[in-house]
Amino acid sequence: MSSNATPTTTTAPPPNPTPTTTTTTQPPLPPAQTFDILPPLHALLSRLEPSLNVYTPDTSAAPQANNAAHTPVTSASALPSPAPQQLDYKDAAVAAQFLRSRIRKALADLGGLADMHRGVEEQEEEIKGLEDKIERQREVLARLARLAEENS
Repeated sequence: MSSNATPTTTTAPPPNPTPTTTTTTQPPLPPAQTFDILPPLHALLSRLEPSLNVYTPDTSAAPQANNAAHTPVTSASALPSPAPQQLDYKDAAVAAQFLRSRIRKALADLGGLADMHRGVEEQEEEIKGLEDKIERQREVLARLARLAEENS
């Protein structure tokens, strides 16, 4: 190598950029507690008419056993907590506001999910298309398996 020669360096071309696929990310599912309105609804309704919240088993239809270990359930033992404070009917709308807000929030959360605007027919068409695609893929795999057996 002569002293007049300039050293050259080779650089590898930059790797091909990976194509970016634009996928729509779905918002996370709302927590299950968002849709659990039955316990608060039961609590509200039991406050409206606490006398209806007492469990008294029907012992007339049940056969009486002479087993001393079996004791029938009474209304006092069926209610582990004290009876709820009675709510006047005129105050029920105010007390139900909490439930209304939970239901509105649940509906809003559902509205934010992907494909909530689609009807059943559209979804069934998509399912049919996906089932056809799966069937075609199975056929291709079966042909590839036959070719592999023939070449072995």
